[in-house]
Order: sequence, then structure tokens, then C-alpha cells
Amino acid sequence: MLVTDHLLDLCEAHGCKALFGIPDPQFFALFDAAHARGWQVVAPHHEAAGGFMAEGWARITGKPALCVASLGPGMANLAPAVAHARAEGGKVLFLGGRRAGMSKAQTGRFQHAEHFPAMAQHAGWSAQASNGVGAVAAVEAALHGMACGQICAAFIELEPQALAGEVIWPYGAPVQAGMPDLAPALALIAQAQSPIILAGHGVHTAPAGEALRDLAQKLACPVVQTPSAMAVVEGLESVSFPYGFSPVTRAVVEASDLVIALGTQLGDQLHFGQNRHWKAGREARRWIRIDRDPAMLTGADVAVPGDLAQVLPALAQACPQRQAQPQLAQWSTAHATHRADQVAAARAFPAQPIHPARLVVEACQVMPDGTILARDGGASVLFQLAYAQGAPRDVLWSQNSGHLGTGLPMAIGAMLAAPDRPALLLTGDSALLFHLAELETAARLGLPLVVAVAVDHQWGLEVGMSRLNLGPSAEAGLGWSRATRFDLLAQGFGCDGTYVDDADALAPALRAAFTAALAKRRPQVLHVAIDPKANAENMPALGEFASWFAA
Repeated sequence: MLVTDHLLDLCEAHGCKALFGIPDPQFFALFDAAHARGWQVVAPHHEAAGGFMAEGWARITGKPALCVASLGPGMANLAPAVAHARAEGGKVLFLGGRRAGMSKAQTGRFQHAEHFPAMAQHAGWSAQASNGVGAVAAVEAALHGMACGQICAAFIELEPQALAGEVIWPYGAPVQAGMPDLAPALALIAQAQSPIILAGHGVHTAPAGEALRDLAQKLACPVVQTPSAMAVVEGLESVSFPYGFSPVTRAVVEASDLVIALGTQLGDQLHFGQNRHWKAGREARRWIRIDRDPAMLTGADVAVPGDLAQVLPALAQACPQRQAQPQLAQWSTAHATHRADQVAAARAFPAQPIHPARLVVEACQVMPDGTILARDGGASVLFQLAYAQGAPRDVLWSQNSGHLGTGLPMAIGAMLAAPDRPALLLTGDSALLFHLAELETAARLGLPLVVAVAVDHQWGLEVGMSRLNLGPSAEAGLGWSRATRFDLLAQGFGCDGTYVDDADALAPALRAAFTAALAKRRPQVLHVAIDPKANAENMPALGEFASWFAA
């Protein structure tokens, strides 16, 4: 069998039928074969964007996606996406090319560079192959590792001959990880009076949303969402609380005597589970931590290494039904009141210039049920975290690595995995410019995407930090051309564009954008002229954000 057919067979056996990358002679046969099989084959305008698209596809499907990059500069461009997928837990298999027979001693060769050491460091798993047998073996090992939950981002560097010709390969049975002992966790749960579930990003990348719902309903307890996991599982809307961005959540955390932490690194965004909101009751509080990576389980009273997709359903089934905590209904009511107050406060700002909080509130309230929400930017994301409304089922955001520019390509990949669902990208202007050319990709693919761009013509978060730390200053390099019009740029890429500079026109414009996106299968881009001063100087929960760097 041809090597390319072996590789595609292996991918299909693990649910992968999406290929992202800029076609290159080394990979022409792979692209053509995937297309002939009916795969989704997408060429972006930048290799990193292709990697982010693959990650968005994997995030929605729970299956690995395939992304390739050519030798030399293609590999260099791909590096951010490889590092991002590892940091965010994206199941992406990256294939990269290299010149045949090259060594470090051979300098001055066109499109030859020793990228593998750096890429191996970025990825969670890596290999090199110089022939077809090596290529098939490496791909099989990478995909089996993903299936067991042991790795996420995998990188394989291939020499040209590795994809040429035919090989015989005996496919092995998929390796299944053993079930860890759940007895210690069940014993700790039985002793707890006020348990909470801390749902991390790993719940959604597993995916294990249904099992999370089953466990939360069995325990009748609150679900605290980490900043990286703001998606709400259906059925848990009234008991889900965002960590750090609601006073109600702080009360929930302080009252807890047991935390069941699922798929989270428990890093500085969560103050390592010890400081800030965790200080009250810290000494008496117990921790159960479940994660595929044993390195993430240090400090737990009970550590459960394993894939959430396998472990969480078993834990939910084994837990007995409990009575709801007396304060749960009170917390739910208080949080609903808090969100209503946020809406009222946002709508009390003047209509011109548009306050960033108003954009977030109107966009979240207008988006249809089932909308995929993508976030991007600095100050823009802080306003989103503080003023988030509704209960989106899927939220895409570069929460661990903080990489700007991922929002648009990740939204594209996610929509390819769920073609009947609209998507909303809430982004800052500086972030969108990273991969603006992918608007053409979204238009080419006919995606019902709505992009609401908070435009202040500056690096808003950095301007705010500069003024806070240095006072009035030149703010060198933090501003850019006020002549830039994203609605007009969008039209040049084949999308529809709308200019909005009055807050009272926001909701009608957003409704019209969703209607047009779904009816015409064409991306809609809203240039929203926001207040630069408010965006830089009135960022909400700035103390919470700053605490991430001091935790």
C-alpha cells in the first residue's frame, strides 16, 4: 500500500478527516489522496494559522486533526502553532518536511534549517522518519498516544522519501490505558460537606462534558469554571460560576472543603489553588486532581492520572446521589443578579464613543443558541471575562499561552467541524491583524462567521499598562493608523463589512450580521469604534488579571 494511504487510514481510524496546511511538493500526494477520500482539505495563508485551524477542529470534534508544513520557512512559521497546541491541549498531529540527507555541517543550503530540536521541545511528542516504514510507525505511535490521552500535540519530521513508494505495515490494535484506582477519590468525596468541581480546559478537549454534567448532578454541587474553560455544559447553566470574575464565585470557593480539579494545570490564573480566593479555608480544604499528565497532579491529597474521557464517566457512575448544598440556590440567584447588574451598567454608558463593555454585553445577548464563541485580544478579552453573558457551549481562547491572533483561524477550524453552527469572534483590532488574511479563507469556505472587532487603533492593554506604570508618556510604538477600516478590509477579502460607531446600533447590527451570515453563508465583519480611553484605562477586574503575574 502507498505510504500516504497508510497514513490516511491510520488517521481515519482515530476519527481524523481534516487536513490543514499550504500544499508543497513534498506533500502533494498526501493532499490529493485526502481530497479524493472526501476529507476537509484547507489551505490557509500562513502555516501557524493552519495549525490554529486544526486545533479549532480538534477542539469541537474531540478527534485529532492533521496539519503539515513544508521544509525550511514553513516549519519556522509552524512553530507557534505547535507550541500553542501543547499548551492548550489541542489534539493535533503536525507533519513537517526537511531536505533529504542534510546535516548540521551542511550550511548555506536553500530552505534547510535544523528545526527539529526546537519543534521537539515545543511538542508533547516528536519523531523523525527518513523512510516509509518509519513514517507509518511514527504516525501510528502518535495517534495511539492521543487516543490514550497521554499526549496532545505531536510532531513528526519527514524527509521527502518517507512519503514515497509503498510499504507493508501490520496495524496494531489501539492501546487502551488502564483504569486508575478511584477508591481513594470516592472516600474523600464521601467525607466532604461542601465539595466543588473545578472544571478546566481539559474537560472540553477530552471531551468529557457529559460526564462532567453527570458528576455535578450526582454531587449536586457548584461547578467553578477556570478562566480557560468558560464554556457551559448543557444542564449546568445555573450552577456554573466563573473563577475570579464574579463575587459569587469567591463565596463558592471560600465555602468549599473539597475541590475536584479536572483537566487544569492549577497555575497562576488560579493562584495555584492556595492564594487570593483560596486563602479562606485553605488549611482544611482537600484536593482531588484528575489529569492525563502526572506532572500536573503534584500537591493533591488524591491524584488520579488518566484521560478524563475515560476516568470521569467511571467516577460519576460510582458516586452516590447527594443532597444539594443549602447555599447552592442562593448562589445561583446571586450570580444571575450580578449578571443583570452588569448589563444595566454597560447600557448606562454613553452611546458614543462605544464602551467596550457594551459591545460584549450586546454581542453575548444577541448570538443565537449553539453559537461557537471565539475570543482574542488583550483588553478585549478582559472585558469579555468580566462582562460575559449567557451560556455558550464552546469557547475558544488562547488561555494558557496568551497567543494573540489565534481567534480567527481557530474559529474557522471549529466551524468546519460544525458546519451548521454559527460562530462569533469577539476580538481586538491588534489581535485580528495577526492573521487578517484568513478572512479570505473563511469567505472561500462559505462560513457563517460573525466577527465583531473592538477598534481603538492601539495596543489597548499595553497602553493601559503603560499609563498605569509610567504615567503620561510617549507610549512609543503602542498606536497605529486610525485610517484602518476593518469593514472595508473585510469586503476586499470577500466578506460583508459594517461600520458601527453608536452603541444603540450595536444590537440591530449584530442581529442583522447573524441573519446574513446564516442566509448567505458569508462572513460578516463589524468594525466597532470603541472608546480608546475606556479600553485602556477602565479595564474591568484589572486587579484579577494583575494577580496572575503575582500568584
